[in-house]
Amino acid sequence: MVQDSLVQYVKNLLQQGYDYAAIRTALLNAGYSYNDVEVAFRFAGYQPKRIIPTKFLIVSFLILLVLAGGVLIVLKSFQAPPAVLSFSLNLFSTEVGVGQEVVVNADIQNPGGRSVSGLIDFSVDGPSGKIASVTESFKMTYRASVPVSLKLPANIPSGSYVLKAVISYAGRSESQFVSFDVVEKARLERPMDALAEKPVERAKEAQLACPGGCDDLNFCTVDSCVNGVCVYSPVVPCCGNGVCESGESVSSCVLDCGERFVSTDEIRENARALASSNLPKAMEACDTMAQRVLIDGCLNVVSESADSKEPCARIISDDIRDSCYIPFSYKNDFSVCSEITNSYMKNSCLSLAEINSLKASLPQS
Repeated sequence: MVQDSLVQYVKNLLQQGYDYAAIRTALLNAGYSYNDVEVAFRFAGYQPKRIIPTKFLIVSFLILLVLAGGVLIVLKSFQAPPAVLSFSLNLFSTEVGVGQEVVVNADIQNPGGRSVSGLIDFSVDGPSGKIASVTESFKMTYRASVPVSLKLPANIPSGSYVLKAVISYAGRSESQFVSFDVVEKARLERPMDALAEKPVERAKEAQLACPGGCDDLNFCTVDSCVNGVCVYSPVVPCCGNGVCESGESVSSCVLDCGERFVSTDEIRENARALASSNLPKAMEACDTMAQRVLIDGCLNVVSESADSKEPCARIISDDIRDSCYIPFSYKNDFSVCSEITNSYMKNSCLSLAEINSLKASLPQS
């Protein structure tokens, strides 16, 4: 049992401000045992401060770093993969007169189906280097067409030239090349001259009565502009809101009424697979998707897979519908020209039709 006098002695020294370590050392040097000294401090009411070892702190910090790194890796694994676009170039004519315009369309496709924007740099290179260039921007979800015309100088020699397009988006860039021939105007005959001198309209129609537009990014409303004021009308039932409402069924909205969750990607790929064998069923599959932009993109995919214009007519978005129709003009189906709303693309389609008609009428060499 520790002596009361020792406890009182320790208490008095502590009250006078002496340090624990100094008191402890003095008592041990005086012959008191380690156990008696510690017990005396405890009875004297002294609470030693706990010092966390430096090694423990370092180990704890390393464990936190490892855990944080693991969380970042998990979060990164859930992020959508970066968009990878593919594109091709289609010349409206492989022969262009000196001083005329070379007209080309860039057909861009996005298999991922996420919104992507970027730039396309077009340039024409000849024996003396770059002779024409232009840059266009684009914004797309599934597919987009970017038509441009480049005016050729009047003093370039005839011969073979190369048109280059470089697409840049999300830190990526890809290039495509097509070649064409520059020929003397005399070889094109008068009708071709008249056609070549017809200017191609470049202005894009944009009629927005409400500054900034009225898209509220809610696919369960119909957005409109009335006398400069945005009006949002509810869509009922609304396929894609997670509720199987009155008027919806598995056949009309598998997203809300299906027994299991079906992704929009799965619906689109199913429609693509059906396109070649059962076009009406493929279009019905597209109609079960929630948002109008997704339906339009799906119909565009179905049109391409089935090589049919029929799905294009059901597309609401002007841009997507034009992108759906324009590839058929490359296959010499110029009936689509009247369906295209973009004035620049329509003029390009009509010009290509006239060029092909004129070429067909020229005597074969």
